[in-house]
Amino acid sequence: MRKNSEVCLAIYSQLSIKHMSESIEKLKALLELTDMSLENQRKILVELNDLLCDCIQDLFEYGIKFEDAGLFEKLLFQITYHNSSILKLVNGSIINVRKKEIQINDLTAISSIARLQIESFINLSYIFFIDCEYSVSLRTIVYKIQGLRKQIEITKKHPKDFPPIVKLRRELSIELLKLRKLNEFKELSLSKRRQLIYPKFARLIKLEEIYNLINIGDLSEIHSLYSNHIHSEYISIRQLVSSLKKPNEGVRNNINILVLCSRITSSTISNLAHKYNFEKGTLSKASNRIKKIIDSFNSISNDLSKR
Repeated sequence: MRKNSEVCLAIYSQLSIKHMSESIEKLKALLELTDMSLENQRKILVELNDLLCDCIQDLFEYGIKFEDAGLFEKLLFQITYHNSSILKLVNGSIINVRKKEIQINDLTAISSIARLQIESFINLSYIFFIDCEYSVSLRTIVYKIQGLRKQIEITKKHPKDFPPIVKLRRELSIELLKLRKLNEFKELSLSKRRQLIYPKFARLIKLEEIYNLINIGDLSEIHSLYSNHIHSEYISIRQLVSSLKKPNEGVRNNINILVLCSRITSSTISNLAHKYNFEKGTLSKASNRIKKIIDSFNSISNDLSKR
């Protein structure tokens, strides 16, 4: 409820600081965002998700190729997949109890996917969008090494000649070779190099630093809240019971998640267009209304970052 109010406040603050010369489309977009009904916020996310899918297709149509483009595309598609799942779940579902239909709202599933959405966006932004002291190549390689080592550790009970294990070890050796070839790696101390060869974490900078660099606002607090659901913490059970007793609370939670996903999607679209400067791409051909909605969501995120 509080998060919903903060987003509304951010929207209205954007309205209050606009000059009279602002376009009608911009004002209409801001006013549209103040409609916090489930139907309206769902409609907005559907449009943004469709636009993001088309923007991803621009990568193929413009023939943009670079190392680790596959990882980039997978992270982008993860965001669209999570949006799609959330859009289905917020409609609720029906269960039958003694031949009686009961409308339910799976708060745990929706919140868990929202947490996955945040993590996909964090990883996408960390590796490909933000500027920090480490190169994109080093970030990407260490991200992969940590993941491969973790997966190999999980499957250590299998024989080493088990085909999936052989494939994992081959991939790991390729990434380690890439790492050792980097001048950035060669210039580091022996202890630091060892830390990168055996990384404890997938990211080289702290999560708090990433939150500040992606400039989208209150992700840290929201991420912690949704983590309770994915781990089935007691607080999530209490919230689930509360949503059963008070269905409107479940609806408000769904609206908050839809707005969050729209903010993440808007930021992703803008970063993607900026990174590759698609002058004649999908975003340039989008309606003024949807462009203004994206700008408005980005302004809201910037405003929330300052609080």
